[in-house]
Amino acid sequence: MKLKIVFLSIILSVSIAQNELSAQFTCEGSACSFLPSSLTETGNASLKKFETGYLNEVLKTNLEAGFLANVGTGNIGTGTVRRIQVGVSASAAGYKKDDIQIQDDLIKYPKLPNVGAAAIPSIHLDINPSWLLGTDDGSFLRRFGIFLHGMNVAVTQNQLQSASNNRNYEGRLTVRSYGGMLRYQLVEKEGFLMNLITWNGLNIGVGHHVMEQNLSLSYLEGKAAQIEFQGVKGKWGGDTNFLFNTKVQTTNVDLRTGVGLFWVANLILGGGYSWNSGSNSATLSRRGPFIVSANDSLPLEIPREYQAALDKELLAQNPNATLGFRASGESHSKRGIGYGIVGLELDLFMVKVIAEGLYGGKDLYSANLGLKLSF
Repeated sequence: MKLKIVFLSIILSVSIAQNELSAQFTCEGSACSFLPSSLTETGNASLKKFETGYLNEVLKTNLEAGFLANVGTGNIGTGTVRRIQVGVSASAAGYKKDDIQIQDDLIKYPKLPNVGAAAIPSIHLDINPSWLLGTDDGSFLRRFGIFLHGMNVAVTQNQLQSASNNRNYEGRLTVRSYGGMLRYQLVEKEGFLMNLITWNGLNIGVGHHVMEQNLSLSYLEGKAAQIEFQGVKGKWGGDTNFLFNTKVQTTNVDLRTGVGLFWVANLILGGGYSWNSGSNSATLSRRGPFIVSANDSLPLEIPREYQAALDKELLAQNPNATLGFRASGESHSKRGIGYGIVGLELDLFMVKVIAEGLYGGKDLYSANLGLKLSF
């Protein structure tokens, strides 16, 4: 990984609490004399801009992607249940905002992407209360549907390495989600052409969903990265560590209709509104040996196995130090999101395949795909 951007953005330590920012410059060793004495003071102002102008915005974007992914966890389809359904689904969302440019008199960061994403797997249990209570087909209860979902899953280090095809990653991801919807067939279905085509009436529902996600990830770099600041070039070893935690809660209401074709396919259209709240935090840290390259014709790679105990002759040839940084941010958000729904439900006797897409505004999208057995 090449880190030839800004020395300052790598070696300062940031702690954020109640929208305040403080910086600590962590440098130990002879190479520290190459750095400007005013680095800490000027760095505070630069990092304040970085925190308020970029880090907080990215965390907020991730939260809002989680809001719409939370709405999709229900994997509702037409909103009707004959008797009982069980199945699995996955809901994902992405949010892309304009890139952010941060700069001041000391540094100019490159344009930084402002994107967010969320993915939530679920196990489903859907029930018609009329069937559950044993009432007859004429009961008003048959118009209701109860949709429940939840899952507690962990992605282990081995699974993470297999998915990324890279043994340099260490970490763990846990996702916990749960929620449900109560739905009601407000207007009954109408059939045409011997029921080859049906209008699916109007189905309305209200639900509540919760998602928690925790990620710890370390990138074990095979060799030291190159960094540069105001003409000072060097190699910096160490591992990069990332922690991310988020929790979102969503209450939503939506109205659905659609058209059924040939007793199998159901095209779904609808819209709804969600009330969302959540919080998340992220921490990025790195610490390791730093060697100033005294001889440009002799590049220093510092293999990983030597980063903890560098050869003394090598250290004698090049000024060295130990550098570390820690950047962390925290975001809280409450937001209402109106959304449109388009989907397809295939009813193949006892198997239902449900695919839905949600549009929550400019560059905010979510999709979910589910497979259910209907009894």
